[in-house]
Amino acid sequence: MAIPGYCGRILRVDLTHRRLSEEPLDEGMLRSYIGGASLAAKYLYGEGPPAIDWAHPENRLIFAAGPINGARMAGAGRIAVVAKGALTGGGACSEANGYFGAYLKFSGFDAIVVQGQAPDCVYLYVHDGMAELRDARNLVGKDTWETETLVKEELGKRERELSVYSIGLAGENLVRFAAIVGDQGHVAGHNGLGTVMASKKLKAVAAARGHGLIEVADPQALSQVNK
Repeated sequence: MAIPGYCGRILRVDLTHRRLSEEPLDEGMLRSYIGGASLAAKYLYGEGPPAIDWAHPENRLIFAAGPINGARMAGAGRIAVVAKGALTGGGACSEANGYFGAYLKFSGFDAIVVQGQAPDCVYLYVHDGMAELRDARNLVGKDTWETETLVKEELGKRERELSVYSIGLAGENLVRFAAIVGDQGHVAGHNGLGTVMASKKLKAVAAARGHGLIEVADPQALSQVNK
């Protein structure tokens, strides 16, 4: 049974073992952790060992969307990025606008939970209920705009058909306050989340526009609230 406002599943990415898997979400848990940041915090604090530092492979890096993402409402493309941050070593949450939150939902997932460390630089491509890890060694040394352009070219996607969030040179060089940048200028900029992403050798995450639709409990009421 569909959960209004949600896809009802997350994508797990184990970079160390290059393993992708899906996990269902139940309505009770979603009601307890409303919104992308809250859902992501549940995985960060519920799974990562407390004593690890930000660069440890078991530090979780989570991209999460809330129940409004993908609905017919202003700001519905926003994404929350959560991890133990590189700048302070404490829990970090940064939100960015753009399309990624909506496209992630259209692609069939409410969140991506990343752990481990890839042996070589990779990027994650999410589309139509599926996901794949792709070689990103050719993207090393590229800034975020160059990376976004090259990923779109490789996947044969035009403007607004794909949302790409990536790290640039600051992240690759483990500058403690490096950001994650997407959709040509939207930024998850707090507490060095780009540095955490770089430590995992994850150059970018990309979500296609997809063909999925997000069901809401009361579309008419949502429309009125939006107005």
